[in-house]
Amino acid sequence: MPEQGYRALELIYGTAVNPGSWRRALDAVATTVESKAIALVIRGKKAGAPDITLMSSVYLDFSRTPSGWYYGAWLSSLQKQDWDFLQTQAPHHPIPDLKMGLSAEALDARKDYAFLRKRTDVARRLGVRLNADSVWFDAMSIGFARERHKIPDSATEKTRILLPHLTKSIEIGRVFTLLRARYKATLAALNKVQAGVVIALPDGHVIVKNDEAERILGSNDGIKLSGDGKLISSNPDTTEKINAYILDIGSTAKGQANRHESLISITRPSGLTAFLLDIGPISDSKGELEQGLAGAMITIIDPERIPYLRLERFAELYKLTPAETDVCRWIADGASIAEIAERRGTSPTTAKNQVSMVLSKAGVSSRIEFIRLILRVLPPVG
Repeated sequence: MPEQGYRALELIYGTAVNPGSWRRALDAVATTVESKAIALVIRGKKAGAPDITLMSSVYLDFSRTPSGWYYGAWLSSLQKQDWDFLQTQAPHHPIPDLKMGLSAEALDARKDYAFLRKRTDVARRLGVRLNADSVWFDAMSIGFARERHKIPDSATEKTRILLPHLTKSIEIGRVFTLLRARYKATLAALNKVQAGVVIALPDGHVIVKNDEAERILGSNDGIKLSGDGKLISSNPDTTEKINAYILDIGSTAKGQANRHESLISITRPSGLTAFLLDIGPISDSKGELEQGLAGAMITIIDPERIPYLRLERFAELYKLTPAETDVCRWIADGASIAEIAERRGTSPTTAKNQVSMVLSKAGVSSRIEFIRLILRVLPPVG
């Protein structure tokens, strides 16, 4: 990755805690991929949910002019078909505008294209969907100057490198946005998250942990805090892996590495279902948590304590039948195929088929991915 790409990563992860820094982050992405301007759309897929559009400097400055106001009021609706097209595509696959169904002549003649080309110099565009769940649709349009008659392959490849990081930052940012909306003070609000949340510096030192994390770490059941304040496991190899991931991900938040997330399963000596650690980058340039913080946010999921998983809402979103919803609960509870069959009064074969159907509808391939999906789609904020 070029040097400016690491700077972009640093700014991208700063948006999770400080959404007001999206302009600078998108400017850095535009520089990295050699584009003119970027628009990022965040859309909640439910009735009445407003689109949130975040823009790099070229688009943002334009939006504040009389021409920009006119465009927003009368022409921007023509782009709806572009976003709708991206919503049907697989995530993290950049698609040139010429492959969205219209010819170059038709696109260039479209009123919104012609208007933007004249006033911002943006001609060709690259569109990409960022996520793949049934609740949120996030997508990005990358505009290139008219002097480029085609989108360079190098721009597409550089875009692909940054896409997982953009997706992860938006995902983390949703949790913090929800916390702010409900509880105002982010740090105090972490105790309202009904999953363990730990924030660590790249060297592994834990600086923040919520009440659920305190409970998990205090149980000394496979994971705890060391005397010098670092996460350690009862397995030395796992401890080494945790520290390596925190360092790598914390370095990504500082724009010095390229890892957007890591998953670690923590075996518990008690024999209970393993903990799952979901580690992602976090940055806080405004000092809501700690001035200049760049590190890792670790979500610790305890499958043995699942009342916070809003399975009825999840079942509605993914169109699960009543029987599949029941199976969904047992999957999240860590029950084996034999246990699910016994509890539901069915054969193991039927239970296995039902589990496969639930995972298939959710678009995941394992129980761990299934629980992570529930937490990502419906953040466990009480």
